[in-house]
Amino acid sequence: MNRVLSVFGRWLRSAVRGNSLPTPVEPVGTMRVLLASEREDDYRTLQTLLHNTKWSVARALSWDELSGFCGRAASPVVLLDRHFQRSDWRFTVSSLLQPAPNCCVILLSDVSDQYLWDELVKHGGFDILARPFERSEVLGTLSFAQRHCAADWPPLHSPRGNMPPPA
Repeated sequence: MNRVLSVFGRWLRSAVRGNSLPTPVEPVGTMRVLLASEREDDYRTLQTLLHNTKWSVARALSWDELSGFCGRAASPVVLLDRHFQRSDWRFTVSSLLQPAPNCCVILLSDVSDQYLWDELVKHGGFDILARPFERSEVLGTLSFAQRHCAADWPPLHSPRGNMPPPA
């Protein structure tokens, strides 16, 4: 009951100040990952794979939704489709990390090879998940990414280490 009153009190104070309404409160321990993909099958597959886990999937269909999530989340983990909004994924990753350097971007691709992974890391990305997705690989990658985000990702020796710390 106290938790409900606390959440309601924060919402009421926020509404009185004229701020936008906060996002709904998820169960304690739930980790949210953002899927930036226009592919409906990616969304359905990830919802199925992450069902009954600590993860929930939100979906971004625009750049504004994607960048807003990274700016608000404490440890943002983003699953970025390689062809999101028909733009070059390198530009998207670099642009996303400018205002939110602690964001862990995991690239979704139909292929995964050393060259692609090297390019992703060079642009500040975290890892690659190749389609078709496997539950154990998805869960392991998300958990690893979240731990790194929570531990002040990026490490100083990474290509992103010279970026300013998150505000």
